[in-house]
Amino acid sequence: MVAAALLAFGCWALLAAGEMFSLKGLPSSILFAFTMSVLGFWDDLSGLSPLARFLFQLIAAILFLWAWTGLFPKIPLGGVTLPQFLWILTGAIWIVWVVNLYNFMDGIDGLAGGEAAVASSFFFLLFARYGESGWAVANLFVAAASMGFLVHNWPPARVFMGDTGSAFLGAFFGMQSVVASLATPVPFLVLVLPFTNFILDTTVTLLRRMVRGEKWYLSHRSHYYQRMTNLGMSHKKVTVIELLFATGSCVAASAYLWVDGVGRAILIAVLLSAFLTYGIWICAKEREEGGCHT
Repeated sequence: MVAAALLAFGCWALLAAGEMFSLKGLPSSILFAFTMSVLGFWDDLSGLSPLARFLFQLIAAILFLWAWTGLFPKIPLGGVTLPQFLWILTGAIWIVWVVNLYNFMDGIDGLAGGEAAVASSFFFLLFARYGESGWAVANLFVAAASMGFLVHNWPPARVFMGDTGSAFLGAFFGMQSVVASLATPVPFLVLVLPFTNFILDTTVTLLRRMVRGEKWYLSHRSHYYQRMTNLGMSHKKVTVIELLFATGSCVAASAYLWVDGVGRAILIAVLLSAFLTYGIWICAKEREEGGCHT
């Protein structure tokens, strides 16, 4: 999958380098994704400590964002203008979180690849609608590579993406959510909402493990999608449910562009309520089986 995407990006760079490199932020998204993929490959082969991996990811994200310092706003607060480095650091932390959450969610057949196929297909249509052809083409490449991979990764999977693939996808989508929202008219939330299921699952699970005093940085099987498989659901059923949520989140992201103010708040509240309801249902089923993890 990564090889297919990089081959497409490479051919594009050779054939239309002027167009590709004139797009603010896009080269950073592609190169950062490649860098994180190499790091993931290294981790797959020899293993890295969580701290070393985090520091490398954070430093790389800061450096790639620093190249586009001019995109970050200068916002006065109480008579003091917040330094751009603060925005870069905030953006880098967010990007690193997306890289890792994508890795965390790559735990059952078809889930990470399917999410990428759904989200990048939506982003292709979204950027095309805004006339942002470069970003549209980039997401088309990612969508095509993800779909090709999904043919072999759909349950029961015969091929797995590992950290190499999940890091590439998380890095691309994370960097895109920051730089594309600054360089194009597409709002940040619209670039984030399609991953609502991934973000909520990983964030809630992480906070729960931290509160319990568990070693949250180590691998585990307490994500909601893993708890669904523990209840006896097949990988295929869980993946289909998750991808339906992802599709619904893309619809919500599209609707976000057509409403404002109270309408947007209601839209997000409805979306969060749907995931909360499903989480409560999972907990109720676990109680029937002998105990809820929340």
